[in-house]
Amino acid sequence: MSYLIDKFLFYCEYEKNTSPKTLENYSLWLNRLVNYIGDMDVEKIKPMQILDFRMRLTQKNLNKKTINYHSVAIRAFLKFLIKNDFAVVSPEKLELSKVPPREVHYLTEEEIDKLMAMPAKHTQDPLQLARDEAILWFLYGTGLRVSE
Repeated sequence: MSYLIDKFLFYCEYEKNTSPKTLENYSLWLNRLVNYIGDMDVEKIKPMQILDFRMRLTQKNLNKKTINYHSVAIRAFLKFLIKNDFAVVSPEKLELSKVPPREVHYLTEEEIDKLMAMPAKHTQDPLQLARDEAILWFLYGTGLRVSE
């Protein structure tokens, strides 16, 4: 199975132009499956083994969304195997867990005012002050995260 995972990752990288982070995650998630069920023949994998694997991830207190990511990677791998004429479990048999909608928290007007006043409290240099204020207003106005 490990050999086929390597082929799948190669296919994702060079044929589907998958992002490096997705490849890294697929590798991690699929190798967790291999560590759980063993490096067995893919055609011998049963749906119940995959369900047991998901239950094991739940017991490790992984978030439902994270467990779903594992399932998505397994489904993509199974689809790849079917395309290449392997008789494996149908990817449609793997269902995703329901995940509650994400809660979005917004800053209050007071919090925004405090944030925008911070550069003036930390610098006296007018050039640095203008730069810092411009950066804050840009981030606020566009909705970008600092990491972006």
